[in-house]
Amino acid sequence: MKISLATNFDDDLIDQIKDYPVYEIYGKLKYDYVGGGRPDNTLINIDKRRFEEHVKKVRNAGIRFNYLLNGSCLANNEQDVEWQKKFIDFLSYLKKVGVNALTLTNPYLLMLIRKHFKNDFYVRVSTFACIDSYTKAKYWEELGADYLCVDFVKINRDFRTLKYIVDNLKKAKIEILVTNSCLKNCPMIYTHTNGLSHASSMGHNNQYEDWSLFYCQKKELENIDEYIKSPWVRPEDIKYYEEIGIEHFKITERDFPTEQLVKRVKAYTERHYDGNLLDLIQGHGVVEVRDLTLKKNKVEKRKEIYDEIKRVRGLGRERECNRHIYIDNKKLDNFIDFFVSNKCTGNCNSCGYCKMIASKVIKKNEDVCNYLLELYDKYDKIKL
Repeated sequence: MKISLATNFDDDLIDQIKDYPVYEIYGKLKYDYVGGGRPDNTLINIDKRRFEEHVKKVRNAGIRFNYLLNGSCLANNEQDVEWQKKFIDFLSYLKKVGVNALTLTNPYLLMLIRKHFKNDFYVRVSTFACIDSYTKAKYWEELGADYLCVDFVKINRDFRTLKYIVDNLKKAKIEILVTNSCLKNCPMIYTHTNGLSHASSMGHNNQYEDWSLFYCQKKELENIDEYIKSPWVRPEDIKYYEEIGIEHFKITERDFPTEQLVKRVKAYTERHYDGNLLDLIQGHGVVEVRDLTLKKNKVEKRKEIYDEIKRVRGLGRERECNRHIYIDNKKLDNFIDFFVSNKCTGNCNSCGYCKMIASKVIKKNEDVCNYLLELYDKYDKIKL
């Protein structure tokens, strides 16, 4: 097992995970030329000195530092000669300070990097590139990619496709994003990734609202079996991916406190977790262990409604009420067998497996769920 772990730029994180199988730490400055997978208003703003010190800490621990350049839309800037010069200068800076791996979504950038920097950087292709077949994987490998993080919303549980890709690639390694609770086959994936990319690149306006995320969250509340269909991977099920030749696994989140990141690394390394699966797979909702009481605020204006959803869900801040649902991780033992044996056809309307599992392992906090649905309805009416 080899873990690629998000960093919150706390040096203590490196001290706590260096004895675990973490081969790579990934992160980025709050603003740069390419943008990435999180809006800048959720990330800490570190200066270059702090960035350089952290990269040095990571490398001294014998771990790679992977800089994220995974924006999915560059507004065609990558074709501008002057932009290319600035980008190449930035890459030279990253190389100088010790960065030795990059994550990309844009193939133009991969070609540019291989031309000017040869093999100075390991290159991982982001899940934003939506690699869901051997054909796509092969193209990226031929362009010079070393690692391919596959399209988690489509093929994380498609063991037949995953095995075929692994068996037929010549050099590139497959990576699986394990800590994510997006909708299976999410219709927002391209819109969402493009929006996030622009919301974390230089020169954008600061009005970004993560409405795509709210869409998915509302769908999951309306149909709780979507939480089971979601393409997360339990710590206990890592072994099934290893059996088909996958050894690289990605763990998020960059804005989480150190203890939560260590908790995730520990759970996946030990292949065991007792508790609410959401604690491992959601990118928000961190809270100290204590009982919380739901407080409802009167909100009418767009920003008020938006901020209230963030408060209740714990988006970019500590959550102020108990989780809306509880997924009993231990009750999911053997759940993955259905997918390992390739019984999933993808035709959810005629199947019912995930709906059946949801009825057994999910417990709703009705008060919190109902309040959130009320807030999502209000936001939908006012955002358009």
